[in-house]
Order: sequence, then structure tokens, then C-alpha cells
Amino acid sequence: MADSSVQKQITDKAQYYLAQFDKELSKLPWAVELEKRTQVSKTYIVGGAGIVVFILIFFNVWGDLLTDLIGFVYPAYASFKAIESSAKEDDTQWLTYWTVFGFLNLIEFFTDFILYWAPFYHTFKALFLLYLFLPQFRGASFLYTRFIRPTLIQNQSQIDSAINKAKVR
Repeated sequence: MADSSVQKQITDKAQYYLAQFDKELSKLPWAVELEKRTQVSKTYIVGGAGIVVFILIFFNVWGDLLTDLIGFVYPAYASFKAIESSAKEDDTQWLTYWTVFGFLNLIEFFTDFILYWAPFYHTFKALFLLYLFLPQFRGASFLYTRFIRPTLIQNQSQIDSAINKAKVR
């Protein structure tokens, strides 16, 4: 009896999230059009594509390319939308993301030869990038305020001095 209650709760929760996902996808004209043309639920199409991408990354088939696309395509488009909007909050959000993204790419450049050997590195990188930019988490904001900003503030005068010396040369 308890098993069936738990199973019903899980099923209800899954149906709730699928309905939310469908509601969000309904805001995208291309998803609605794709559903009409294929007669397949847009939730299943987009969810299935996401699963395929996840499997490709998990098995490191184009893992580097796909994680770079995850970290760039949506954030670049969202940055474009932020630039075109009059609100300041979205500009700050995406400037923060790009600052953290650039910092992480710099670290990755110097540690790539080690990270290459880490199992499931691209899977963790893809999940981490999603954590950085998805509005539910806003991980970039957390990392920026907690680590990057204090470090930059502490070293701001030395950084400015080095930049000014480079400009003179």
C-alpha cells in the first residue's frame, strides 16, 4: 500500500514538471510549430533532444564542442536580449556570467591536460555551466560575489597599475 502511494506521488510530481515544461515551451513559437508539424509533443521532442545531448556528453562524443555550445549559445542570446532591454538587472546578470565564464575558461586552459583525464569531466562541466546561468540557480552570481569580486577588489590597484604600464608600452 505504501509503495503505491509513493509511486503515485512520484508520478504526480513528474506530471507536474512535464506540465510546467510544456507551459514554458508553449512560449516558444518554434516549439509550437514543431509540435504541429510532427504531431509529437514538444515536451517529448525537446526533452528527447536534451537526453541525446546529455548521452553524447556523458560518453564524450563531441563533449568539448557540446559543452562549449551549452556555455555559449543560450547565454549569448540572453545577453543580446539583455542589451536590447531597458532593465539593468539582466545586464548585470549576464555581465556576471561572462566574467565567471571567462575566469573558468582561463583556469581550464591551464589545467586542461589534467582535466582531460578526469572521468566524466564534460558531463560535470555541462551541469556546472547550467548551474551558472539558469535562473533557478544563478550560480555565476554566487561565485562572483563570493570569490571573484573580493579578489578583484583586493587586487584592483595592482591590476590597474599593470594595465596602465602595458598601455604606456
